[in-house]
Amino acid sequence: NRLYFAVLDTVDLGHQILSVAHGTLMAHLKFSGNPEYEDWLKNSFRKCVCRVNAKEFAKLKQLDDVVVVTEMALGNQEIAVVICPRKEYPNVVKYMKLFS
Repeated sequence: NRLYFAVLDTVDLGHQILSVAHGTLMAHLKFSGNPEYEDWLKNSFRKCVCRVNAKEFAKLKQLDDVVVVTEMALGNQEIAVVICPRKEYPNVVKYMKLFS
């Protein structure tokens, strides 16, 4: 299990990094109590940060158990999606490009 962060590739690097920091706390607050999250928190704690395009971003926002991160300094633009750990991930998650 992994906690996935999908950061929109059109956002500047500084806000991409900030979105992961904000998303971490937002995800913890939202997913606490979720059995798969709790298992991940105790037994795995693995994370992946990926960059996605607008089409991938739109698909990810429609998944269950996600947090959408917005940035006030960018007019409350949606800039990242945090995906709760799960047993099976859809293809859109499996094919995301790792942040580099």
